[in-house]
Amino acid sequence: MDRHELIDITRRALKISMDKTTDMVPAERILPASIYTGQELFEREREYVRRAPQLVGYRSELPAPGSYTTKTVMDVPVLLTRDDDGAVRAFQNICLHRQAKIAEGCGVAETFTCPYHAWSYDNCGTLIGKPGRDGFPVTMAPGAGLTELPAAEHAGFLWVGLDPAGGPLDIEGHLGALGPELASWGIGDWAPVGEKVLDAELNWKLALDTFGENYHFASVHKNTFALLTRSNCALFDSYGPHHRLIFPMLSITELANQPESEWEPMHNFVVIYSIFPNIVMSVTFANGEIFRIYPGDRPGHSITNHHNATPMDMSDEAIRKGADDIFEYAHASVRDEDYPMATHVQANMESGAREKVVFGRNEPGLHHRHASLEQVLGVSLDA
Repeated sequence: MDRHELIDITRRALKISMDKTTDMVPAERILPASIYTGQELFEREREYVRRAPQLVGYRSELPAPGSYTTKTVMDVPVLLTRDDDGAVRAFQNICLHRQAKIAEGCGVAETFTCPYHAWSYDNCGTLIGKPGRDGFPVTMAPGAGLTELPAAEHAGFLWVGLDPAGGPLDIEGHLGALGPELASWGIGDWAPVGEKVLDAELNWKLALDTFGENYHFASVHKNTFALLTRSNCALFDSYGPHHRLIFPMLSITELANQPESEWEPMHNFVVIYSIFPNIVMSVTFANGEIFRIYPGDRPGHSITNHHNATPMDMSDEAIRKGADDIFEYAHASVRDEDYPMATHVQANMESGAREKVVFGRNEPGLHHRHASLEQVLGVSLDA
């Protein structure tokens, strides 16, 4: 995003901050609480997410030919490699024999050897090490290899599809107008800081909802984010099924007395992207976070994979510690503040005591994401 666009966003964010208001939609929306608890709807949503292209990490996680990284996507173990030609490949991280994982973590490797019976594969997924081959004339036939998954490198990020027969991924079409803006940040080339996992007793959409408004900051994050960022004050812009929220910092009103030429936009707001259907990305001048939020094994269960990357030089030990501290601060706010509150909400919804849930005019991100999901599922859920 160039400076002209950032200045324009800063003007808008400064105005709503000075006016003590927020972007709003025309009316409240009332939905049945069962959108977070119903089994049939959950199964349809889970299948839709499973078919959708999945952003799973940063391009920098595969920095050179021969590098690899491993992920888990909706319980499916995935191995990503950069082959000798520099192309990104993805495979089910499952040996052909007894389905053990053949790789863990990340690094550089020419071959991957199953720890169970030592079958080995190259970084194109081909079975090359065949101990006891006489016992497996069919499974070890020429051309045998790992199950390959659709993979792509786009806008600086790594993408996979979970259907081996799903064909090439059209990430450009999936992202639409949002794609160039995501790419413009260069986050995919930032240094990965780490990944943390949250296994939570709450619906995947309720988990996503915690990132869809800052109305709750003054109460849920009163000792963390609310000390830095305004509550109930946000800009909203949509890009097809995706959207962007801008959360102004408390200090942004100081810009009112400064010439625009002196503004440092990224020191005055946080950018939150909702990448449909299940990804949240947070961008600041110091980090680029990814939240991969998946439906779990039932309506009241979800898995969140939280990644962080930084533009800073991670080879410096002090900078590395600072980046780790920033990551832990952000993760702790979700783990210890957002998700415990949402877990209580989930329990109340599952009790059936109150049949409806309300999205306010000041929560356009929630309106948009839920309406987008309803549209692709072909359902109408108004209470």
